[in-house]
Amino acid sequence: MIRKLFYALRFMTSLPLPWRENEDMVQISRASGFFPLVGLIIGGLLLAVHALLSQVFSPLTTAVFQTLAWVLITGGLHLDGLSDTMDGLGSRRDRERMLEIMKDSSIGAFGALSLIIVLMLKTVLCLEVNSINPLLILLAPLTARWGQLISIRYFKPARKDGMGRFFQEYMRNRELAAGLFTVLAVYAASGNIFMMLLLPLHGLTVYLLSRNISNRLGGLTGDVYGFICETGEVVTLILILLTAALKSTAGIQLPWIF
Repeated sequence: MIRKLFYALRFMTSLPLPWRENEDMVQISRASGFFPLVGLIIGGLLLAVHALLSQVFSPLTTAVFQTLAWVLITGGLHLDGLSDTMDGLGSRRDRERMLEIMKDSSIGAFGALSLIIVLMLKTVLCLEVNSINPLLILLAPLTARWGQLISIRYFKPARKDGMGRFFQEYMRNRELAAGLFTVLAVYAASGNIFMMLLLPLHGLTVYLLSRNISNRLGGLTGDVYGFICETGEVVTLILILLTAALKSTAGIQLPWIF
């Protein structure tokens, strides 16, 4: 178990963990059940940033530093997938040309614009979520990485080679179940049944996005998994705010651990 978590941490973050040049991608695929747990760890680090900096800086400045930390902790792994995917889809070319554009290391207008929008949204949403309860930030990276598992498991790869095929081929139902168990355990610990509304709403969003992109590309790629994660984090933050508003409107008083 610890070994698989180590694999997942090395792949999903820029934390100073040793990385072999010829890493076994099969083992990383089999460690995908720990991706939500890695997301929880990332969320914990973001919470620590808030706890430290909110004593010194304004709420807005603290949110900016949280977003910066988010990028540094993940090494921009999924942001790269976001920009590549948006460049490909934004070109509105045929399937083969879109896949070629996504493999190009240079960034285009659609990719740059998507990065700006997502980072701005994360900053503003972090500010809003922190004003409700800073602990809620834990749910965003956790839930988004569970969404990735849905895309990997239920949609075919777009290419005959590449990271997307590796994950889709070697990830099993047990990894999907392990990820779901982690997410359910954290949400259950929140002590707020309204937060459970996030899971089906997030799952539906991921499914619809994945299906739409799969129809256009003939499947999904590693870049698309990154896109799903980044958009999933933003969607989760938005859903947290909407759920909190629903709870307030309903006038129901429930204990908030989260």
